[in-house]
Amino acid sequence: MDNRFSLLEKEIIKILPKSPLIFELKHAQLTLKWLLRLNPDADEALRISALAHDIERAITGITEKDLKEYSGINQFKKEHAKRSAKIVINMMKKYHYGKHNLEKVKRLIESHEVGGNKEQNILMEADSLAYFDYNVPHYFRRYGDKRTKEKIQFMYKRLSNKAQCLVRKIKFNKKVKALFECAISEL
Repeated sequence: MDNRFSLLEKEIIKILPKSPLIFELKHAQLTLKWLLRLNPDADEALRISALAHDIERAITGITEKDLKEYSGINQFKKEHAKRSAKIVINMMKKYHYGKHNLEKVKRLIESHEVGGNKEQNILMEADSLAYFDYNVPHYFRRYGDKRTKEKIQFMYKRLSNKAQCLVRKIKFNKKVKALFECAISEL
């Protein structure tokens, strides 16, 4: 990693707390942590993607509460990923990243909700693991039982068997643990 990464990381970390979702910075940091646990040799593009995959919420303020403006959750997630990628690419250009890294980060962030190739899947899994590690109680307070259960199932199903084992080792509070166990038992 060179100095550009450190400068970009500082800029991203300064922006993320502006999100209407109070957990955004912590989620980003945990996504990077989980990414490095899954792939300790992750390159700079993958690390940038992990840290900044949800940055558009801090810039636009758009969250799942704005879902009514889209044809459904899948369109919302696709547009969210595209907006995040565009923002990060513009940030990276200020630090003179080359075309290869710009294109790779764009592909990674645009696919962080659905995966695809090995690196895209690792990013998607790191995002899910960070959700389970920190976001579930926040999501529950914001959306209640039914939506949280659906989100748990969505995030869990997109994990590999190895990552599912890692999730089952996470310590949840009593209410979230019961909801988690109910949700995955129905899969």
